[in-house]
Amino acid sequence: MKKTEKWKRGLPYVGNKGQKAEKIIDILPAGHRLIDVFGGGGSISLTAASSGKWDAVVYNDQRKTVVSLLKALIEDNPHFNLMNYVYMDRETFCNWRDNMPDSIERTLVLTVWSFSNNLHDYLWGKKIEKEKLQLTRALFWGDTGTKLDDLYAYTKDETSISGKYKMFHKWRLAEMGISSHRDQDHLQQLAQLQQLERLQQLQQLQQLKQLNLIEYSVLDYRLLNIKNDDIVYCDPPYIGTCQNYGGFDNDSFQRWLAKCPAKQIYISEYTQLPHTEVAFILGKKQSFQSKGKRPDELLLKYVKD
Repeated sequence: MKKTEKWKRGLPYVGNKGQKAEKIIDILPAGHRLIDVFGGGGSISLTAASSGKWDAVVYNDQRKTVVSLLKALIEDNPHFNLMNYVYMDRETFCNWRDNMPDSIERTLVLTVWSFSNNLHDYLWGKKIEKEKLQLTRALFWGDTGTKLDDLYAYTKDETSISGKYKMFHKWRLAEMGISSHRDQDHLQQLAQLQQLERLQQLQQLQQLKQLNLIEYSVLDYRLLNIKNDDIVYCDPPYIGTCQNYGGFDNDSFQRWLAKCPAKQIYISEYTQLPHTEVAFILGKKQSFQSKGKRPDELLLKYVKD
């Protein structure tokens, strides 16, 4: 994906289909309306809206503040100065998580600063928190008392998150004399700036023209008004994974699939579900944080009797 199109990844949110969205949208049939049933971070809806394959795209997720945050960033209303969120220690993060009422801003904080985008765990462990925050501190304020403070002088003329991040790349390559971004030490320092990568993604959303094709919805999936000519895409919590949170009932989902009036229903899963055929093998999800083998992600087509 081009750097200028990272906005299509939407919110950095657990289970986000950013890496697979383009392929999924290529495979889904064109039509009048696409229903993104479990919209999550919005990557499917955003990619769909920019593809021109549908007249309307319904982005639905039951968590209201997630939907409201994506809408707010796209419409820039309310406006968030994302520079205010480039630095956050564990104590502040936990205060937002444990003591603040659910809101758009709280969701923004937890999304940007949570480990694996799970909205709960702080980005880094206690033993390495100070070390990880030091690089951001040096980049934006230059007050760490270390050699890293050279970063601030090098990037002080840049006022945007993306500008700072881009200059960090140049500084790092010049400082270490390395010719490839594959250098392990360089990758480790890039990992220290995960929150900036996420904020850049959100900053691109703020720079969009309003996507009028997107309709925003916060319904339980069983309450959606789906028509027989709609194209339906489902990305539910996967069977047998830690994403099966919130008491998601797969049996209830299966009953809903059987009754759903749409003729074209597609589902992302690791496991082939009853009454489905494999439309495409999407491959494994790549992640710096994941360890061990992951199964291939499947795009399933629901087959009605």
